[in-house]
Amino acid sequence: MNEAEIDLSFMRARPVFTFQSQHIALILVGTGGTGSYLSRHVARLAWILQAQYGKRVSLIFVDHDVVEPANVARQDFCQQEIGLPKARVLALRYTAAFGVEITTFVEPFQPDMIKRIHSHWGALTVVVGAVDNARARQSISEVLRENTQEVPKVWWLDCGNSLDAGQILMGSTNNREDLADAFKLPGYCRKLPSPSIQHPELLVPLPEEINTHPLSCAQLLAANAQSLMVNQQVAGYAAQMLYELLITQKLKRTATYFDQPSGTATSKYTTPETVGAIIGKRADFFCTPPTEKAQRVPTAS
Repeated sequence: MNEAEIDLSFMRARPVFTFQSQHIALILVGTGGTGSYLSRHVARLAWILQAQYGKRVSLIFVDHDVVEPANVARQDFCQQEIGLPKARVLALRYTAAFGVEITTFVEPFQPDMIKRIHSHWGALTVVVGAVDNARARQSISEVLRENTQEVPKVWWLDCGNSLDAGQILMGSTNNREDLADAFKLPGYCRKLPSPSIQHPELLVPLPEEINTHPLSCAQLLAANAQSLMVNQQVAGYAAQMLYELLITQKLKRTATYFDQPSGTATSKYTTPETVGAIIGKRADFFCTPPTEKAQRVPTAS
């Protein structure tokens, strides 16, 4: 196989440089199919950040649902938890397991929750979306409006899946033009297109989300069918991206996609060419440090 047949962009990808703060806020929105499995990973990462790196961590679980009998087979709950709020069940479980304080909101996520959580924007904040509807993603997307500085303080990690495939998307910016200086810092990437830029359809309501939809109950059930292990796989990939973003600081991808039947996974990496393709811009749209410009080899016309 030659280079044209192999994606070597990972070799040229640049690690994501985040806002440097002693205070990190991790907000898990949705504690159902994917979120219930991801909650353990998020709590463990919070514990590591506190115990091993001396960070101050605000950990928040947000979900308005309660555990139902149908959840037990596919989500990380048991029979004894039926009828209890999902967010509180998981918060109690992992506070006991890791000794970390977890705040819960048993209500739909709203952008102003972040300001209720901490009164200033001095924290590096990662909103982890494990939701399955456009309205919730629209609310999460709005928090990125707070990113008015050169290095974003707020990031959005979105988790999604279908029957037996999934995608995990990391981003910080809703405005394509604001990404021009994403690679301005030599050797690093400090901004990425938001999940809603990468996949605008995430903000479009599905038929079953519209009150006037014509689908029958049987059709709705078929439309939302999922394999038994798909949520756990999404949670694993999402946790790895959080680990690379917050602890190793070596995250070099903005998206990962997997397919269970074929056992394959692909990613989109943090290079000017790849990010440019996502937002519909040429690689020269990005501000390039003078040292990197000097190293470029002229190509034949």
